[in-house]
Parts: sequence; C-alpha cells; structure tokens
Amino acid sequence: MNKCRRYEERKIIILENHFEKFKQYKLPSIKSKEMRQHIINVIEKALNCGNIEHGYIKHKCLNCYEEYIHGFSCKSKFCTKCGRMYSIKWSEKQAENMLNVKHRHAVFTIPEELRNYFYKKRELLKELQDAAYGVVSHYYKKKVKGNHEVGLIAVVHTFGSDLKWNPHIHALFTEGGIDKNNKWFKKLSHIPYQYLRKSWQKLVLDIIKTNFKDRETQKIINRLYKKYNNGFYVNAQRDLTKIKEAAKYIGRYLSRPAIAEYRISEYDGKFVTFWYENKNPREKITVRMDALDFIGKLVNHIHLKGFRVARRYGLYSRKK
Repeated sequence: MNKCRRYEERKIIILENHFEKFKQYKLPSIKSKEMRQHIINVIEKALNCGNIEHGYIKHKCLNCYEEYIHGFSCKSKFCTKCGRMYSIKWSEKQAENMLNVKHRHAVFTIPEELRNYFYKKRELLKELQDAAYGVVSHYYKKKVKGNHEVGLIAVVHTFGSDLKWNPHIHALFTEGGIDKNNKWFKKLSHIPYQYLRKSWQKLVLDIIKTNFKDRETQKIINRLYKKYNNGFYVNAQRDLTKIKEAAKYIGRYLSRPAIAEYRISEYDGKFVTFWYENKNPREKITVRMDALDFIGKLVNHIHLKGFRVARRYGLYSRKK
C-alpha cells in the first residue's frame, strides 16, 4: 500500500490493488457480458482519473514561466471527485429551471422482500421513478379541485449505509401545481401520508405483478398487502423553500458514492473495515470483509449503461 496516498484516496488504492483479481474471480458471476464490460470500463476510467498518460492540459505562467500539468479528469460518476463536481453542476443547472416555490423532498422505499426483483431486472428502476411521479401527480390531478400539474424530479438510489442493495427513490416536487384551465400556480397543502403510502404500495406491487408472473411472486404480493396494511413507507417530512437549497439537496443523491471515504476505517492490504450507523436500534456497526467482496459491494451499484439516474416530470419535463 502506497503510504504517500492521501486518506481520501483509500477506495482507489483498494481498487488498484485488487481489481485485476476481482475481474478474474468475481466478475464472471455477472451473467451479462455487456454489463461486465461496462463495469470494467467504469472502474478503469476512475482509476485513470488525472493520469497524464491519458491526456493533460499544460498551464504556463507568462511572468515566471513556471509550468503546471493537469491531467484530464475521468468525469465518471463512480469517481468520488468527478461525481461531486457533476452533482454541483447538475444542481446549479436545475436551480435555473425550477419554479420559485416551496418544494418537498420525499423518500419512497420498498420492503426487503421486493428488492431483489429490481436487481434481477434493473431496467425496472425506471418504473419506480415513474411510479413516484404517478403517486404525486394523481393526487394533484384527481384528489384536488381543478386539474393541476406538478413539477417533480426523481433520483434513483440503490444502496443503504451498509452497502446492501436497497433501491429507493428520492423525489423533489413542487408543493402545488399549475391549473391547466386557469394557467396559474396554486399552492396546495401537503399530501396525506395515508394516500402516499397506499398509492405507492399499489404502484410498486403492480410493477412486480406485471413483470413476474410466477405463482410464488403472486403469493408474496398478497402477503405484502396484508403485512403492510398501511402501505409502504414514504418519508415526506422535509420541505425546502429556497430553490438553490432544494436543487442542491436532491443533487447530492445523484452521484453519491456508495460509501464515503471517511467511513473506511482500515485497510491492511487484504481486508477492508468500514462502519455505518444503524437506525433501529440506533447504533454504530463495524464491518470487516475481504477486499474482493468489498469491491463487489461497490460495483453492485453501477447502473446499466445509459441509465438515467435522475428523471424530470410534469412541469420539469424536458418536453415542457
């Protein structure tokens, strides 16, 4: 391990030391050849970020003639540095196009029993984004007097703090909408939690029912309606009044790394130790695992090539 490396590059060091072995022993377990190659491209791109052998810009002071060489960045969302820059630029651009009204941040979750379905068919993550918009837009169009259109941005997040596969949607939407008949924006009260949870539950289970026809899946669907009789959990407590604050808040989930560097507490060349905070019960949990398994946890959250992590709907749709 190169001890001259900065602490915040520990994840890169782990990848540099073990990715070739990971490609040989772990990567073949992914059935899709296209996905395997995509993962290799993403990781190698991040590993070569700033490497002057892959191109650089040379700066020269016209007064003292001192030169500085700056390697090209990889611009990969997997790269912590480039991902952060992407989020900042994305947030700034969204803030320019968002309405100057109060927004609400909501997290739409799915129970553990369903998560693996969205791993088997990762393209269905897009349908989760659509469903989050469906829940909010239906309320404003059908449950409120008038025909109001809401603006919503939905971002897919696939991991929890423990690095396990845990797909959920972070949505930012306007608290109110434009009446299509009167062409003016009307502030609306918050959406009832009972409606949010029950509607979200139905749409998610409809996605599963449509795409998985086996008898066991149907049993699971019936069981989950009974187990979660109040619907699937949705957290919509946070409201945001400033546009830049709202855009920045949702942007942080756009290319957030599966694990922050500061949570990697130790790497001895073979094993990686990291920690996370469990919510219920609230406690700090430390995990130690083989470096190859750790890399496997990271690459699990690399999206399909071309997948749009953030989608805009209604008033914020590109078609508007």
